[in-house]
Amino acid sequence: MTKRHKILYVASTASHLRRFHAPYLAELKKNADVYTMATGEDVDFPVLFDKHFFSFANLRSIFKIRKILKQEQFDAVLLHTTLAAFLVRAAMLLSRKRPYVLNVVHGYLFSKDQKGIKDRVLLLCEKLLRNNTDDIAVMNAEDLEIAQKHRLCRGRVDFINGMGVDGFWELPHPDPALRASFAATEQELLCTFVGELSSRKNQIFLIRALKALRDSGIPARLLLVGEGGERETLEAEIEALSLQNAVFLTGNCEPVTPYLAISDLYVSASRSEGLPFNVMEAMLCGLPIVASATKGQTDLLTDMPNSLYPLDDTDAFCRLVKDVYVQKNYGVGSRSYPVLSQYRLSSVFEKNIDVLTRGFLQRRKNE
Repeated sequence: MTKRHKILYVASTASHLRRFHAPYLAELKKNADVYTMATGEDVDFPVLFDKHFFSFANLRSIFKIRKILKQEQFDAVLLHTTLAAFLVRAAMLLSRKRPYVLNVVHGYLFSKDQKGIKDRVLLLCEKLLRNNTDDIAVMNAEDLEIAQKHRLCRGRVDFINGMGVDGFWELPHPDPALRASFAATEQELLCTFVGELSSRKNQIFLIRALKALRDSGIPARLLLVGEGGERETLEAEIEALSLQNAVFLTGNCEPVTPYLAISDLYVSASRSEGLPFNVMEAMLCGLPIVASATKGQTDLLTDMPNSLYPLDDTDAFCRLVKDVYVQKNYGVGSRSYPVLSQYRLSSVFEKNIDVLTRGFLQRRKNE
């Protein structure tokens, strides 16, 4: 009987595993013993991945992970999300023997230009860990360039079209009562963003830009769906700008589709992405999109006119939003995104399974 492979599948949070990886975990479990590691419940190895990279909590987690790896003797470790990938590979430093390691990069947290100290430090960390990285899979053109230029692994760098968006083939129907709780009239432009409340997602820009829009006469409101460490900062900014009746923080909401369905426009000010699932969900809804021209978002929207604006450029953002409002061509089903077909789960699943399994299967064959 052929021995079943023993695989550790890792992400920073259990919710990330549930939302993006359930089909892959189910497929892998057909031929292997698969164990999960993340922060949260319903995982085989719960480990705290603290958002502050170099915290004492993460140092303790490195020792915990190292102990787990030594005890369990996995054949392969499949890594997702930057923080989890960093800590698990750090736990392997100085180990005499380690499993096969694939790092699926959901967006490096630094740019190819390394404009600041943080960017240079994070790139240095990747370089220090490349000997503990057999192969890499990336999701956008800039990360592909980074991984190849700096040789951030020992073997292959694969390009994938994300983990796949899976959703409705018919447009969702808006709930009038839900919309009325955020927009008083149909004439108001309800702008929505879905994502963790964080400096990287840059919601504070959206709040300030909304103030500029309203001051210019555009009756816009902003719906921020998600939770995170920046909530207090954002609440203070909303109060300082007297936008309590125009900006709404909903917290985490699952599913997010009802909130997209009542929206007129999807907006993003993100500083960095891998391949933004939230933008793809907005594309599924046929919403117009105004997003910062940063990696990941440019990969999805380059061919869409009047969708991208320079990062943190309030005037450019407001100009694009005004164009949408004046043309009155907004809401669910007002846009078509043919490019989305190549990012659907049905389109990417087979290749992704091959990328996830090829490396350790080849290692076992060579042994």
